[in-house]
Amino acid sequence: MKILHVLLTPLPIPPNDYGGTERVLWALYQGQKALGHQVKFLTKYDNRHPDGLLYDEHQPLESQIQGWADIIHFHFPYDGDIDTPFVCTEHSNSDVEQTFHINTIYLSKKHAQNYHATCYVHNGLYWADYGEPNLSSPQNYVHFLAKASWRVKNLQGAVHIAQKANIPMHILGGKRFNIRRNPYCYLSSRLTFHGMVGGTSKNELVKNSKGLIFPVLWHEPFGLAVIESLYLGCPVFATPFGALPDIISQENLGVLSEHYHVLVDAVQRIDGFDRRACHEHAKNHFSHLSMSKAYLQCYEKVLAGESLNPSQPRSNPNSKARLMILD
Repeated sequence: MKILHVLLTPLPIPPNDYGGTERVLWALYQGQKALGHQVKFLTKYDNRHPDGLLYDEHQPLESQIQGWADIIHFHFPYDGDIDTPFVCTEHSNSDVEQTFHINTIYLSKKHAQNYHATCYVHNGLYWADYGEPNLSSPQNYVHFLAKASWRVKNLQGAVHIAQKANIPMHILGGKRFNIRRNPYCYLSSRLTFHGMVGGTSKNELVKNSKGLIFPVLWHEPFGLAVIESLYLGCPVFATPFGALPDIISQENLGVLSEHYHVLVDAVQRIDGFDRRACHEHAKNHFSHLSMSKAYLQCYEKVLAGESLNPSQPRSNPNSKARLMILD
């Protein structure tokens, strides 16, 4: 099968440091190539990759994507007029009222439900880029991995849990103080801030952590930080919102709760969780190959003339509303 992925990102594929959807696209490229398919990708970044195509902003998108592929995979909402069969993946939450193409794919069961849809494929990552996990001797800290300036990622709640559990925390994704959106300032020496760290530096910090604190306040579409942490051996302590129940589906992988005191208690028992089980779960269920196979099933349905959802998905205006955690 000839597959063209379209993601109009200015970031490189694979990303050097940051880039969530870019890492997913790279994993899909690797997985689908390994399964014997021909794969190319179109971006705004001149990757100089043999299978990377450069988007020309002076030409209609349609004229740049027709003619080679058996199927086109858009990584953003698309409902244009092209002859080639296509699917779209919605990678985020939208609070704008709109409808989506009937062959739109979501990232988790709850993500699809929030769009009145049924089709979803869990994200996977190309684990060869992450090195070896630390399954036996983590250091005495937990970590937070998200954009700290996003209120829904709930840095404040993560700090509260770590402090109540009396364990140091490393924050990956923010600085020690922020005066703009979601203002905060932390002076404690038990909190170490690394800014927008990525690549090998991020992986080293994560694999040496005892666990991920992830008390998000919205329905997380998926959560790459969660599967990255699992793969590197970290149990996860999070809220049960969005995709989290799809990922933390076994008791030995961590704890999900809407109550801070439950998460604090779980972190205090952090050494009792099975780091090898965390690693194996991510490796087996959220790999580039498992994701690629699931998407190929979607492609085959569309090529056979089937629809992926029973009707056109539509967004929920409250999908970005903040949720609550109780004490």
